[in-house]
Amino acid sequence: MFQKNIESYPVKKMPTWRKLTMAMWRPPVDPSAYGTLDIDMTKANTLLEHLRSKIAQKLTPTHLVLKAVALTMKKYPEMNVVLRRNRLYQREHIDIFTQVFFKDAGHADLSGAKVRDADQKTLEQIAEELGGQASQIKKGNDPNLKKTKSLLQMLTPRLLKWFLRFLGFLTFDLNWRPKFLKLPPDPFGAVMISNVGVFGLKFGFAPLTPLSRAPVVIVVGEITDQAVVQNGQIVARPIMTLGVTADHRVMDGYLGGLTGGYLKELLENPEKLLP
Repeated sequence: MFQKNIESYPVKKMPTWRKLTMAMWRPPVDPSAYGTLDIDMTKANTLLEHLRSKIAQKLTPTHLVLKAVALTMKKYPEMNVVLRRNRLYQREHIDIFTQVFFKDAGHADLSGAKVRDADQKTLEQIAEELGGQASQIKKGNDPNLKKTKSLLQMLTPRLLKWFLRFLGFLTFDLNWRPKFLKLPPDPFGAVMISNVGVFGLKFGFAPLTPLSRAPVVIVVGEITDQAVVQNGQIVARPIMTLGVTADHRVMDGYLGGLTGGYLKELLENPEKLLP
């Protein structure tokens, strides 16, 4: 009747600060910490133009960010965890979720697609997988989305509130995935990515989503020419700002500095994202 929702195992050794943060915060008290990363996209833009001439599926900065985040999670597995009942569990897979905007009956709506084992996939594979899922969602052919929408439409706001709390307790705290609900396993992964640059926004922050339990949310901003100092000279460079929201119970300043620095290094030297 029930299956495991997330493949994971308990983290045995944790620093004192990590234990304190988990003791101090609990849902829905907000443990969000915020930060930004400015990325020089000069080399990335060149790489994208080069790859677009060779790959049928269109590559975008979001694909680069997703791949870079996956490699960062591989290097720093402390980032790839899930919090269950005030205890950290190490995820066995590196799964990343990206949001998909679409029109439903003339109104803007939001869904998403998850890339499983993103660290093991090439940029082309990531683009094809996301493109295929996004196409099905926008056409209204995504089976998981249909099942979820039909279920949610049956519930009043008050019932929905309690249902979501129960669902979170069942799927994350107990790590059970009830077959009768026909939900996909761990649909959000460990990191959620949203691109607001397509709407002309330079950067933004997104809230942590209690239902997902993803400890990191990254918002990709629009690439704009900005003045930077290089070798003592003021020059224009294409800059992309990432807005990062992190669960402080998982991501403290030290880990944030390590992961942010490595993520910036990968995106500013995108040849490291290639096989």
